[in-house]
Amino acid sequence: MISTIGYSQHQESEPTFYSEINERVLNRNLYDVKFGTPTEIIVNDTITYADSETWIEKSIFTFKANHQMLVKKHRNSELIADEIIELDSMNRILNYEGNLKYDGGKWYITKVKYTYEDFKKIKEKINGSGETYMRYIVKYDSLKNPLAIEHTIVGPDYTKLQTVKYDYANSKFILMDFNYQGKLEEEVNGNFNRDYIIARNKNGDIAKMYWILTDKKEPFIHEFEYTYDDKGNWIKLIVNVKSPDGILKPFHKTYRTIKYQN
Repeated sequence: MISTIGYSQHQESEPTFYSEINERVLNRNLYDVKFGTPTEIIVNDTITYADSETWIEKSIFTFKANHQMLVKKHRNSELIADEIIELDSMNRILNYEGNLKYDGGKWYITKVKYTYEDFKKIKEKINGSGETYMRYIVKYDSLKNPLAIEHTIVGPDYTKLQTVKYDYANSKFILMDFNYQGKLEEEVNGNFNRDYIIARNKNGDIAKMYWILTDKKEPFIHEFEYTYDDKGNWIKLIVNVKSPDGILKPFHKTYRTIKYQN
């Protein structure tokens, strides 16, 4: 799980507890900058898996007026996604349209609409007639941790539910998956760290942290190295992971080229 979660997901991906908690600790909105107004951001990601295989994803974010962003994604030099994204004033996705390449080489158009409420995110997939055919509702606690994820097939009233309960005193959680018939399908017991951040650098970025879903008695620790441009935005990010036996391995490198408005 530590080696594979959340690093490259199309915006139509189904939300899960693991992807939502990953966003809680590691913001993968690679188009976000702290300073300045970008016109284009080119991102190159290199991922190292447990079996030492790597893949490279290149994303080109081009910013238009009125919070619109055009995105082209390449995997190992092959175009895999051509996307149009509308953002709100907080850089959250409001509307998404992607022409995506799936296994077998086929391309499909996917449209998604997002709505945000207090402690809730609603994600709806839209068909060619402009109607919602799939709805996801994610509910959060006051710490922005996902509490429940509801999947609904719009039309026939089928609902699939995933819930999580936290035991903060003992740093544990229980994740329960129910199928469309309401039957408990799977129950997962795990660890949860609220104080997962160990250190920040002088720029305020995380320098070292426990992985949020590991036991601190046998922790996996992520270490981050940054290189910044003249405006103070990072342009190189290296992630190393230290296993419980003390072995430090390279995991992930991201490079960004940021072009700004004059």
